[in-house]
Amino acid sequence: MNVLVNRRITVAEYLAQHGLPADWRFGSWYGRTAAQIYRQTYRREPSKAWRWINGRPRRVMAYRPAEVHILAAAWQRYPRTRRLHVTV
Repeated sequence: MNVLVNRRITVAEYLAQHGLPADWRFGSWYGRTAAQIYRQTYRREPSKAWRWINGRPRRVMAYRPAEVHILAAAWQRYPRTRRLHVTV
């Protein structure tokens, strides 16, 4: 079994996959947009995962591979990413 297939993805990881820096200054706002779409779609809070940020473990929103459509929808809705060309 491939562990990475089941690993939850964070907003920072998704942004990095699409050519933006993981610490992109608007990443937090993009993440809020994704969480809002998630809540509207699933009527619950997104799950969380531990990630190292600035040398400390922090709990961040994390999405299952089956939920990555939420991050794609946020990409289309959030004004600062909507205009960007997606590079995968």
